[in-house]
Amino acid sequence: MVSRESRVLLGSMALVAAVILGLDLVTNALGLPRWSSPLFGFLVIVGLGVAVPQLYLARTDDERSPLTRLRIVVFLTVVFAFLFVGGAQGLERQAIAGLTALTVVGWFGYEFLVAYRAAKEDPSRLPDVDGGPGGP
Repeated sequence: MVSRESRVLLGSMALVAAVILGLDLVTNALGLPRWSSPLFGFLVIVGLGVAVPQLYLARTDDERSPLTRLRIVVFLTVVFAFLFVGGAQGLERQAIAGLTALTVVGWFGYEFLVAYRAAKEDPSRLPDVDGGPGGP
C-alpha cells in the first residue's frame, strides 16, 4: 500500500507536469511565444512540487515534525536555485537568488522563534555554551 506522504508527493509532481504540459499546449494552440523561463520553472517546481506538499504535510502529518518539513523545503529550494540560476540572466537570476535568500532567512527566523519560545518556557533546556559557573 502506498503511504499518504507518497500519494501527496506524487500528486504534486503530477500537478507540476500538468501545469507545464498544459501551458505548453495552450501557448502552441494560440500561437503565443514560449512561456518557459528559468524563473517560471523554478517557481513551478519549487512552489508546486516542493513547498505546497511539504507545507501541507507539515500541517496534517503527525509522523514527522513540522520543522523537518520546513527544513526539506529550504534545502530543496537551495538545491533547485543552484540548478536554475545557471540558466537565468539579469532580473530572473536576481529573483531566484532573492526568493531563495528569503526562504533561508525565513527558516532561520522560524528556528530562532521556536528556540526562543522553548527557552522561555523552560530555561534549563538551553545548552551550556560557556561552561557556566564552575566550568573548566
